[in-house]
Amino acid sequence: MRTKVKSKQSGQNDDHRKRYEAEIQRRCVDLQFKRSELEKQSKRVDQVLFSLGREMEEHFMYHQLYK
Repeated sequence: MRTKVKSKQSGQNDDHRKRYEAEIQRRCVDLQFKRSELEKQSKRVDQVLFSLGREMEEHFMYHQLYK
């Protein structure tokens, strides 16, 4: 009888561990996707800021020439 109880508990522990590991794996995949999206957004922000900086520089130079 004890063997059956231990076997059942062991099976439950294995199920719990497998569910836990699957959840950790799911979270890792989710975080990797979010990181990728944030990196894309960051690159886009950098491009826009660089473009804006050039535009401001040109505007400043234009006003210096025609003052």
